[in-house]
Amino acid sequence: MYKKMGGESWVWNINLTSCLFSFPFFLIWSVINTMSWMQGTTQALPWGTIVLLMTLWVLGYPLTVIGGIFGKNYANGFDAPCRTKNISREIPDVPWYRSAGVHCLVAGFLPFSAISVELYYIFATLWGREQYTLYGILFLVYVILLSVTACISVALTYFQLSAEDYRWWWRSIFSAG
Repeated sequence: MYKKMGGESWVWNINLTSCLFSFPFFLIWSVINTMSWMQGTTQALPWGTIVLLMTLWVLGYPLTVIGGIFGKNYANGFDAPCRTKNISREIPDVPWYRSAGVHCLVAGFLPFSAISVELYYIFATLWGREQYTLYGILFLVYVILLSVTACISVALTYFQLSAEDYRWWWRSIFSAG
């Protein structure tokens, strides 16, 4: 898709794709796991699991590079499904309640309010005040969170498109984030 849209620095794009998500997660996980080792908890992952996770990332990087090379070599030009103009159209002004800040606030508040009661039980279990081991319920709450977030993101993107805003891409991602 990057090549179809006219991207030129495909090597940088492949490296960013491979590292943008995995590196922050690995960094946070390694700090938490190291602290767990230092405290001597049973929640720390054993050495074999750490080696397995590192092996998965080491094997995943070359696969990302190979996939990026195949994508670059076999990408055709971008063929838009409709007629477009080179000059961007002026975006009409929207009321305050359709601004980016309000969209992100609403998109964060609604999923949080859908699972806020369950968060109490999750944190109480983590802090050792209660024993809450209904993993099926937690999984159901996770599914509810994903579905509410997806519905809110679709609705807010629809509102932005109905306001004739052609810069909807990043805002649709941020509204769900």
